[in-house]
Amino acid sequence: YKCTDPDNRNYATVKIGNQIWMAENLAYLPAVSPSLFGTDTEPYYYVYGYWYGTDVAAAKDNQNYKDYGVLYNWPAAKAACPPGWHLPSDDEWTALTTCLGGEGVAGGKMKETGTAHWLSPNTGATNEIGFSALPGGHRNSYGDFTDIGYFGYWWASTDTSASAGFRGLDCDGNWVYRYPSSKEYGFSVRCVRDYNITTTAVTDIKLTTATSGGNVTADGGDTVTARGVCWSTSQNPTIANSKTNNGTGTGSFTSSLTGLTADTRYYVRAYATNSHGTAYGSQITFSTSGPTGTFTDSRDGRTYNTVIINGKEWMAENLAYLPAVSPSSAGSYTEPYYYVYGYEGADVAAAKQNANYTTYGVLYNWPAAKAACPSGWHLPSDDEWTALTTWLGGEEVAGGRMKETGTTHWLSPNTGATNESGFSALPGGYRYTNGSFDLIGNYGSWWSATESSTTNAWSRNLYYGSGSVYRSGYDDRKESGFSVRCVRDN
Repeated sequence: YKCTDPDNRNYATVKIGNQIWMAENLAYLPAVSPSLFGTDTEPYYYVYGYWYGTDVAAAKDNQNYKDYGVLYNWPAAKAACPPGWHLPSDDEWTALTTCLGGEGVAGGKMKETGTAHWLSPNTGATNEIGFSALPGGHRNSYGDFTDIGYFGYWWASTDTSASAGFRGLDCDGNWVYRYPSSKEYGFSVRCVRDYNITTTAVTDIKLTTATSGGNVTADGGDTVTARGVCWSTSQNPTIANSKTNNGTGTGSFTSSLTGLTADTRYYVRAYATNSHGTAYGSQITFSTSGPTGTFTDSRDGRTYNTVIINGKEWMAENLAYLPAVSPSSAGSYTEPYYYVYGYEGADVAAAKQNANYTTYGVLYNWPAAKAACPSGWHLPSDDEWTALTTWLGGEEVAGGRMKETGTTHWLSPNTGATNESGFSALPGGYRYTNGSFDLIGNYGSWWSATESSTTNAWSRNLYYGSGSVYRSGYDDRKESGFSVRCVRDN
């Protein structure tokens, strides 16, 4: 695989697993700096043992340059690889070492054999995969060159704020060391061939079908002969699972996911195959909605959409039962109170004319919420809410899977919203304990039937700026006005 840097220097390459790596350290040297000069924000280039000069031609005459290439600080390393190649991420380094049997043994399989460059004993070195790792040492934050012959260090592209990842090998063992480092250090670089494929969002989710796809932006050095998506109920699906083939070559594509089962969680990845193997895009998870239906509340004739999630039938709209209404200034944590966001009177018919009632339903204090659900339905317990969010992947991601998409009701950016569950959560705001309405469009808050204390009860809260679900029980006093979703009795 041709690899030529901007200086017109050609490099040996090697295929390992599904990756194509340089089999030499990068030696691209557009400038050179004395070892005492450095920064973690601007690119700096060093040649081990070239201490004081800035003459590129003189630095290239140094034997260490010829043997070990260039030491780059992290900003320089990020931009140093030739077109069609890139600085490997932490995940790509991990894929390499995993392919070679894990960090405990991979180092020996990567190191050049013998002691021409590595100091004795060069433990475990077999170089069986042709990576030919060399011990080029490093430039530290004090401006010293050190460890040549003992250690080799290579940057990863993964940023950890003030530091960045790297991999290290030593002359005394088989280990591959994985650590973060200050970005001003000077380490070697190995580039990996671009072979980029991404998985596109899952859309149009129904009971037995959905739509996804991918985008192949580089072919890894050979023509893509097959591409598509694969999906499974287990993580990290492969082409051994059911799949849709969508042609050949690079570019974007869309696939239909068929034969799904209702009320089931799936994992999907785009893939592309060429003569070197198969590569996969990032994994996306989604769940099919269970059979959806409607329910009519006999008390007022209002009809609600419903959805089955994890075997339970939930209302897919906020409850709007309104037997009475109060201004936001009136409240209690022992007697039932009903509110419509933005309405300050006591006339039920007038309150129902409020656009917030039509869209977001009613805000109930906890005593009202406990009794508000129609016959055959109930206010979900704290445990039932937990079962729902657990099935949707846990509190950190379940909120996005519950929120209505777009910004018609939720404020921008409505982070993480996919509504893949069909729950269609809306940001109805709340009636605060000080007697005010607040945060419509920002928050949705829903009561559970479970007390957390004499004056408080557990709730679930969603936020426009997050894909998480927030469980709260200590700030949620029973006189607050929250929305209600009912769940059908078993």
